[in-house]
Amino acid sequence: MKYCKHIIAALLILHVTTACNDYLDVLPSTEQEKDKMFSTVDGCRSVLIGSYIRMKQTNLYGQEMVCGTVEHLAQHWTYTSGSIGEYLKKYDYKASVVENAMEQIYNNLYKTVADVNGLLSGIESHRNVLDDTNYNLIRGEALGLRAFCHFDVLRLFGPMPGNVPASKVLPYVTVVANRPNAFVTYSEYTTQLLKDLDEAESLLKTDPIRTKSIEALNKTLASEDNFFGFRQIRMNYYAVCALKARVYLWIGNKAKALEYAKLVIDAATPEGSKTFRLGTRNDCARGDKTLSAEHIMDLKVNNLTATIGSGRSYQKPKTELTARLYDAGTSDIRFVNMWEEVNISYYNKPFYFQKYVQSDKMPTLAKNVIPLIRLSEMYLIAIECSSLTDANSYYTTFCTARDITPATMTDEAQRTKILVQEYNKEFYGEGQAFYAYKRLAVNDIYWASVPGSVETYVIPLPKNEAAYVN
Repeated sequence: MKYCKHIIAALLILHVTTACNDYLDVLPSTEQEKDKMFSTVDGCRSVLIGSYIRMKQTNLYGQEMVCGTVEHLAQHWTYTSGSIGEYLKKYDYKASVVENAMEQIYNNLYKTVADVNGLLSGIESHRNVLDDTNYNLIRGEALGLRAFCHFDVLRLFGPMPGNVPASKVLPYVTVVANRPNAFVTYSEYTTQLLKDLDEAESLLKTDPIRTKSIEALNKTLASEDNFFGFRQIRMNYYAVCALKARVYLWIGNKAKALEYAKLVIDAATPEGSKTFRLGTRNDCARGDKTLSAEHIMDLKVNNLTATIGSGRSYQKPKTELTARLYDAGTSDIRFVNMWEEVNISYYNKPFYFQKYVQSDKMPTLAKNVIPLIRLSEMYLIAIECSSLTDANSYYTTFCTARDITPATMTDEAQRTKILVQEYNKEFYGEGQAFYAYKRLAVNDIYWASVPGSVETYVIPLPKNEAAYVN
């Protein structure tokens, strides 16, 4: 079947700008439109791709959920007076600019869920349109995306894992409806989350990423049907497994978190080569500062330079980074390659974040991508969930790739300290450090003016949603 060129173009190169707003509302609004959209394989695929395109918006994973608002929550940037950063520095969730930003994130995460639920409903009512291969891949990805978005709602707006109330917390939405979504308890929410991921894992067992190398899969673009290429920019089998590791870690099931983290770490092609590998100094030398060899799932955003990849978008004083994260004279590739000091004057030497700066010499797969899940996170999960002996072994492998000498973890307090440092160093500009703080109930948030607490970590629901909790 010849795959419609506009679909793959939408996934790979469509800019998330005003010009694509119509495409973002890809779900058909009438029964007649539904029948037309879901009457062909290409139509079903288009609706799936539309969900990814919505995720690329700047108020979701195109900026705010990776480098913007969520990173301000982690105190990762210098802020200007009157900006949202000034209020987030104090975790002032009542400031109107913060309320608006959080409402946008909340609403658009659930809009993505609505996209996915419309797709799931559509392919079931038109099941005869899809063969098993297409059905399993589309349904598996959709369930994975539904879980991915719900989990980030939970990590932002839900309770701290160690302080879970018996009351209802958030809606887990599985159908498209015109009525307000029903809120459920934390236990019901996480049960449904894992149910979606269990089914997604089962459906995606035939994912091409399990039978071919990533390089071989990406050559599929030249074949007749290219829907099965570029699995790293979609919710593939290993992305589902990695997300399960995240979820199990969040709910405190370290045995299952370790099981799934190891599954991804040990993933290999039938020929025996590693599916994913840790990035190194050599990758950075090629301009690949997001370490694309580690990407288990990412998003292709072709306007990256205009949003977060200019090299002058975000900064942090060098002295603050070295005081908390890096030793003087460090060889750590995350410091040496991903930050740049610009000597404007004797008193003004801003230290700019460079992870997303684009270069002509970058490998094609590294260009204009934002990582959503990386292999390094699986190593940190393994470090946290293993015995201290195994944790030190994983940490040695991890540090070798980052060109640093590992410390030896001798007790739990030291392990936690190292994990907090590594989540900050590793995922600077990727939106993961705040969640680590919240999960670990860290009191001393680096650079924060207030201590970590329930009030710090649990973001209030948008006002128009809070009325539906009970």
